Amino acid sequence: MTLSQIILTNNEDVLTRMLAHPFVEDVCADRLAKDVFHRYLVYEGAFVETAIAIFAHAVAKAPDIEARRWLIGVLDALANTQIPYFQDCFDRLGLQTTSDLPEDVVIFRDGMLQIAEQGDFLKIATAMFAAEWMYWKWCARAAKCYISDPDLRAWVVLHVKDEFAAQASWLKNVIDQHGSTEDEARLSKVFRQATELEITFHHAPYDSEPDSRSQS
Repeated sequence: MTLSQIILTNNEDVLTRMLAHPFVEDVCADRLAKDVFHRYLVYEGAFVETAIAIFAHAVAKAPDIEARRWLIGVLDALANTQIPYFQDCFDRLGLQTTSDLPEDVVIFRDGMLQIAEQGDFLKIATAMFAAEWMYWKWCARAAKCYISDPDLRAWVVLHVKDEFAAQASWLKNVIDQHGSTEDEARLSKVFRQATELEITFHHAPYDSEPDSRSQS
């Protein structure tokens, strides 16, 4: 069994909790309230700049030029594809960005950034593997369901496209390539921490009423 698969097995319980989160279940049942989805978009959009910082740390700590090249491509996509995507969504839906983020979002943002700032390359890769593998898994399920909101459906489909699947797989493979059995305990801990942070993040759209809700 590969190291990444061992990490997944060690964290099956917390990953199962995330994959059965009310947010996921509501999307799959086509009952996610529009205001919840819009708040989620605002919070996710706000995280993109943090993701840029996280992957910048990964570039600096990467073990070889091949990894750096891939990660530079990730940074380019975040800056030049993801940010314009959110800007377009916000303009169309009448949403506003905000710096007044709820506590759960701040906990998620700061927790993920701390892993990147304090951890080595493998820890950063594992944290992002936890996030992207989780999105790929639940969106693959959701994409088979009826979703009446075209913006929500587009968001789900975005996370099952070949490009996103390739990114999740690259992170999985890089753990196997550069990690060893000696890394199992510490990387399993990071995977659990990142997944717990994702669970916290996905609570936030239900629990708060920021000014960034739709203006319509």
